[in-house]
Amino acid sequence: KGIGGVIRPWFFQKVVDQRHGPGRGNVLFQSKEDPLMQANVIKGTQRPRFLLHATYWGNVFGILAEGILPAKNPQCSRRGPFRSLLQGAESHVYTVSCANEAGRLGSRLADSGEWCRQSSAPEVTPEHREPLLRRVGRHQVGLETAPDAYFVIDTQKAEEMGLQLDLVQSADREEVVYVKGPIPKEVLARVEPNDPVSLPDSLKAKIVDPRSFEDIPIIDLSQDDDTVLKQLRYACTVVGFMQVVGHGVSEALLERHAELHRRFFELPDAVKRRLELSDASPVRGYFGRGGEDLDQVMDLKEGGAPKQRTRTDNKEAFDANGAPWSRPKGGFVAEAFGQASRFPEEEELSGFRETMDEYSGAMFALAKRILSLMARVLGNSPDYFDQHLTNPVATHRLLHYWPIEDFDKQIGVGEHTDYGLLTILKQDSVGGLQVLNAKELRWVHCCPVDGAFVVNLGDMLARWTGHVFKSTIHRVVNTSSEERFSVPYFLEPNMDTVIVHGALCEGGAGGDVSQHLRRCRLRRIWAERRKSPTASESAEAILERFYRASGQLKARGFGKPVADKAQGA
Repeated sequence: KGIGGVIRPWFFQKVVDQRHGPGRGNVLFQSKEDPLMQANVIKGTQRPRFLLHATYWGNVFGILAEGILPAKNPQCSRRGPFRSLLQGAESHVYTVSCANEAGRLGSRLADSGEWCRQSSAPEVTPEHREPLLRRVGRHQVGLETAPDAYFVIDTQKAEEMGLQLDLVQSADREEVVYVKGPIPKEVLARVEPNDPVSLPDSLKAKIVDPRSFEDIPIIDLSQDDDTVLKQLRYACTVVGFMQVVGHGVSEALLERHAELHRRFFELPDAVKRRLELSDASPVRGYFGRGGEDLDQVMDLKEGGAPKQRTRTDNKEAFDANGAPWSRPKGGFVAEAFGQASRFPEEEELSGFRETMDEYSGAMFALAKRILSLMARVLGNSPDYFDQHLTNPVATHRLLHYWPIEDFDKQIGVGEHTDYGLLTILKQDSVGGLQVLNAKELRWVHCCPVDGAFVVNLGDMLARWTGHVFKSTIHRVVNTSSEERFSVPYFLEPNMDTVIVHGALCEGGAGGDVSQHLRRCRLRRIWAERRKSPTASESAEAILERFYRASGQLKARGFGKPVADKAQGA
């Protein structure tokens, strides 16, 4: 009868997948109480030097930060719902030996000096080396779908550190080895993304160690102000991208929003077509695949000649007014962005309008909080940006990405910089967001972090600070077989705000720059103003240029270009 009518996992010793197919023989559950977990312990020279552990994007950050913990965060559809039960019933990590089915892989790793580094940070794959999973086979790693990444565990390094990893040979698959207990991050030798075979080199990115703080900083807003300001200064002036935690946004709101987000894109096509963007509502509503294409948008928005787009954005989206109380002032662009959201009827999607408005309010409050900190980094008063946010423009966007079928013709989102002031993004656990590291000119994965928002700076803020703050190039490449969902919140200042190049830095740049460096910086700013015909533009003109370059306003023929009085000033 079980306990309370429920059959608990520890009533079983093992659950093995016996369905016909390549996954046949995978162990879906292995109890720590199974006698074979004691009888099949690997000892002496039989212990493999290297082990592979496959996982999904949602676990990569946690593993890099804490190591691999048994049943920490199962994400497979058959195991995820039973997370709390599995954590009490399993005490091992599923790995694949590099000495059996993987052939000579183990000896290759042992012979390679780069695998024996003393650094505790896992190494990414050198460009010249073939990814390991293509040699191991994705069906051997114990997951029901192809993994997003995998880690190499160095058992010899563990012994050298005085750590005894208990290894148990699986009774069901020769190549499978269970590691009893947690695996410390210090013995992780290498981490690789599981890139599809058809993925072009130009769309590949590296996994970086989040502890380095150098590629995509993670900032806890609940820390003391001095620490937050120091970290924020680095993130804004060097990277232009960050992830923030300790933000105080309700977890219940995030879960409710995520559920309605998915359900919106499950609505009948007839409902979504009724909400499509149109000449009457060019920026508030639904658009499908091809409604916005950002491939090569960077050339177009800077006035370059249009080129043949090589890839189409493989997404659909719904744009709502993220500041419904605001009444933007300006021309037709301000009027268009100030239009009310067009929601499904309540009977079509109950609670959607209420949740969207609540989420927008939370994002606006968080954006103002972050901007007040940025103002202090720039040497201004915390409320500096308030005067420019009395009638702002904000877009609350729901995004749905399909898995990519042809990487030569499709991309999640083409590489671009955001046009506005600030973007706050909530991504799911599927991954795919890539950021261009400006210092080393390499693409890196912005791995999902549980409970975090991705924050990046837009072109307006970069220009306003004389590019002291960075607007970073990024893109989305969904290499997963899963659908991806994300929620960017784009915030722009009042449309009549004039974005003067370098104006925000004329009062200082954080209070820690010498007078000599400040004078040099101002000379560069003034020189750029004199030679640039667009050194000063209204926020409305900048917003229009991006939307025309991305194909939205232009495709729908909405109005004529705004006459910007500030241009050329």
